[in-house]
Amino acid sequence: MRWRPVILASVLLVGTANAVGDPVLRDPAIPEALRTTQPATPSRGAELQAQVQRKLRQRFDAADTGRQGHISRAQAEAAGYGFVARHFDAIDSAGHGSVSWEQVAAFVAGRQRRLTAPSTTAP
Repeated sequence: MRWRPVILASVLLVGTANAVGDPVLRDPAIPEALRTTQPATPSRGAELQAQVQRKLRQRFDAADTGRQGHISRAQAEAAGYGFVARHFDAIDSAGHGSVSWEQVAAFVAGRQRRLTAPSTTAP
């Protein structure tokens, strides 16, 4: 029965080493109430598409500083709206020098259709 005190001491030492040894590091910038919250369930399907449309529209509205309903490439670049700035010529197919929200939305929808369409090439 000499082993019982040794085992008991070992268990106690290991338990206190974990409790006292390594502190749990927490980001002080996150409020205590938010440290235990679970992330939101990811959106899918139509809900995800609606979120994307809202975000794109918010970016467009922020770039439309003159509130004219259309933006130039320079406005898109200044607002950090890189997608529109990179694809500006394709969106502005008529060459007017500005694009409306409807043109941007149509371009995004057409691009999505092309990306999700089944391949017609034979293997």
